[in-house]
Amino acid sequence: MPPNSEVQNPRDYRTARKAFIAACEKARIDTISRAHMGRSGPDGKPLFVDSVALGPRDASKAVLVIANNARASTTMSALLRDGVTLPDGARLVLVHALDPFAFMGEPSDPPWSQAMLKAIATEDLARVTDLVVLDCDKTEDELLAIFAPGRKIRLSLKQIDAQPDNKGMRDAVNAELARP
Repeated sequence: MPPNSEVQNPRDYRTARKAFIAACEKARIDTISRAHMGRSGPDGKPLFVDSVALGPRDASKAVLVIANNARASTTMSALLRDGVTLPDGARLVLVHALDPFAFMGEPSDPPWSQAMLKAIATEDLARVTDLVVLDCDKTEDELLAIFAPGRKIRLSLKQIDAQPDNKGMRDAVNAELARP
């Protein structure tokens, strides 16, 4: 096995989270970690939703990528390690383990995950009017609920194929960022 293969191809939440944070650090991107204060993972340790935002805060166009399993986490970390080039006026927000409980094979806590997504939307997508969400198992109504009532936003949901070579996610992110 090559060195760091476990970090490059994590099989569990803890290893995947470590790889995501390491990729963020290598890319010199600050990670925001939100801990679940009322419940621990099956190993007794806290669980987190981690996120990063790239691009200007005042961008009107953004892509939000959500990873909720090891395969998607691997491709998201690879995307960060390989580097991302954003067009002017675009923002990219990456969310690692929106539902860390499901990531670990445990019963979900949907209200907490929804609250964390709302916090991310408030902090990182405040001025966005055109948002594409990639790899999300939520409905459009659930996602619209994270924004302030009456806010005008064009929202598109798209599933992506989290391929081991990172191509599916990279292609989808680049295509959405390049969209007029």
